Amino acid sequence: MDLALVLVLQIMFETCLSGPLFTVEAEQSSYASEFGEDVVMGCRFQPTLLKPNDDLEVNWHWLDPGKTNPQLVYGMLNKVEQLPSLDSKYRGRVRLLTDELKDGWAKLQISRLRINDSGSYQCFVKTGVGADYKIIQLSVKAPYKKVIKQIETAAEKDEALLICQSIGYPYTSVTWLDGQQRELNSSLTVTITPDRLFKVTSELRVRSSVRNNYTCNFTTDGSSATFHIPGSNAPRSRNLFVGGWSVSSVDCCMEENLGASVKAHYSDSFGADAKHHLDAFSVKELPQRLQNNEGRPVSLQALLPEAGEMLFLEGLPGSGKTTVAYILVSSWTEGATHSLSNVLDLSTLQLLLYVDCTKAKGDLFQEIMTQLSLREKISKEDELRTVLTGSSEALLLLDGYREGNKSFDESLKMFLSEKGRCRVLVTACPGHCPTFRDTVGTGGVLELQIPVVKY
Repeated sequence: MDLALVLVLQIMFETCLSGPLFTVEAEQSSYASEFGEDVVMGCRFQPTLLKPNDDLEVNWHWLDPGKTNPQLVYGMLNKVEQLPSLDSKYRGRVRLLTDELKDGWAKLQISRLRINDSGSYQCFVKTGVGADYKIIQLSVKAPYKKVIKQIETAAEKDEALLICQSIGYPYTSVTWLDGQQRELNSSLTVTITPDRLFKVTSELRVRSSVRNNYTCNFTTDGSSATFHIPGSNAPRSRNLFVGGWSVSSVDCCMEENLGASVKAHYSDSFGADAKHHLDAFSVKELPQRLQNNEGRPVSLQALLPEAGEMLFLEGLPGSGKTTVAYILVSSWTEGATHSLSNVLDLSTLQLLLYVDCTKAKGDLFQEIMTQLSLREKISKEDELRTVLTGSSEALLLLDGYREGNKSFDESLKMFLSEKGRCRVLVTACPGHCPTFRDTVGTGGVLELQIPVVKY
């Protein structure tokens, strides 16, 4: 029998028996939010509970249009939580605002919103008085806020290639106008990111010797960027810039170029250390020793945070946390040729920055720049911050973190408050990072058990 019909019959039956009319009303019929942000959706039930320990059941479901049975997002029966399954897209991202229950509110918070969180949600509440439900719509979009510009000029040619790129959702077209507001013909390339966002790149070829302004407009939300072509004084070599002709600024290839540089650094400096750790480590045991906060085994792939997510890997000294970190670094560096490529896929990452926190003396970005020898590649720490906070394809891996270095702690706290879609994984011993652990929450904690010694 259809679930909706069952709910209707149950509500009608229980209402007839209980007397007072029990109702559930949506705070809003629809919500609109942005990718990576949090949303709180609420429904109000009346009458409210007379006593704190009265029977109460709250269920939030996502109504998957492709399936008959809805997907559980969050459930609670008499203060006992029923969390989504480990393979659910909502793992570690949902919670019920339990303090609001006494006032008759069943409010669900979804954190780090994804595009596929959009859809219909069912809020069902049942008490000793009756039961009822309401359907609420959620729409998640990703505005094309950041437009990255690039310009290329070819030697011996009176030609410049202007490139605009941005990431967002839903799909957008791009129009180009010159200084006289004339629309120009351009090319458009669209790819889908792992977060289901559209990476839209538009190119326009113009004469580099002619002074003019050219503006690219992303039509979905009006974001734009303007190029000022300086005419005959234009350089004849390839230049990358943001906000004008400047060879020192960040461009849309910065993340890829930085990733290539970091991979070269890892290949040169990590080989011996990684091999030493891996030789003394049984990878076969890892699936049994790597567990979630409920003590259930998880795969190596669980170590890769979702875009905008923070994970905390906790383990006693000698459990192999640094070795696991080295596995991630070597897997990303070697790609498909890595020995564990069949169980660990980091191909979604353009950039992985590993920091050995046991060696940290300065703040977070000073340590990244120093430990990874990036000062010749990036002139300013703000450029690195821009790359990290603007990317869903970057992972910051902090190994052996221990709170107590004021400069590092404060800079990390500041970065986490503005990290955007950057992924963060921290390894530490129990009790070394109470503040960070609280920030992550229990849903984001993984545990690495000490290996069993066999005689």
